[in-house]
Amino acid sequence: MVYDVKQLELHVTHACNFTCEGCSHYSNQGHSGNITLDECEEWLYTWSKRIRPKVFTILGGEPTLHKDLPDILYMVRGMFPDPYTEIDLITNATGLHLHPRLPQMLLATHSNLAVSIHSIDHMNYVRKFKRGYQLAKDWQNGLGVHVEFWDFTNRDWVRQYKGFGDRMMPYEDNNPRKSWEKCISKDALQLHEGKLWKCPPLAYLPMQAEKYNLSEKWDEYLKYKPLEVECSDEELENFLNKEDESFCSMCPANQVEPYTKPDPTLPLSYWEKRNDNMGDIIRES
Repeated sequence: MVYDVKQLELHVTHACNFTCEGCSHYSNQGHSGNITLDECEEWLYTWSKRIRPKVFTILGGEPTLHKDLPDILYMVRGMFPDPYTEIDLITNATGLHLHPRLPQMLLATHSNLAVSIHSIDHMNYVRKFKRGYQLAKDWQNGLGVHVEFWDFTNRDWVRQYKGFGDRMMPYEDNNPRKSWEKCISKDALQLHEGKLWKCPPLAYLPMQAEKYNLSEKWDEYLKYKPLEVECSDEELENFLNKEDESFCSMCPANQVEPYTKPDPTLPLSYWEKRNDNMGDIIRES
């Protein structure tokens, strides 16, 4: 049996050239590593027999850092050929020039290019973004690529954890139902390591734990078990229908206001130094 899902996301790379504070995928925390074409094919093939996403999202990290991005896009459409599945490629646009084949591949696969805009105030960011923004506009106006510009400059950007690196802390408001109800990632099912994960913060938390010496407060959340492809139909249906669970307590239940991010181009060393200086305050907050 094939089950419909609202959204399925695939990290093609964990690396990112920006350090947007509070990124729910931890892409601001200095990670690296790409999915291989063989891995991509295996994961997509096995799960395309079990689920049918309304939206399939290709992202990272920054997906344009993956040299095989056009081939991955083509592979995704090959596994989900039904027009029912919309394919979105989410990028910060700074690496679009690295992929001259990408606009043709977007057109051939009937996919959307979603360009995220993170600031209009930080001039270093604006300078880096301007080239990619203009290229996306050229693809849109000159070639007919479907391009959307997503404005994250002053909305829809809230913290889902406190701190950075080994000082990162969960919210633990102890109301998982309320955390789930206000969660911005509740439909962002992750395809990672060949398994299905409930959301980005849970999927990539083990990666954080491997890189950083996280507080023992994360131990319970690191016990989360993703869904294996060998699962039964009943297990898959239960997984997809599950709403709140204890792991949701890692994210805020109480109101957290959207905020304007610091300069996304700040180097990782800035956040590491800030983390060292502010760690005790973060732990006590």
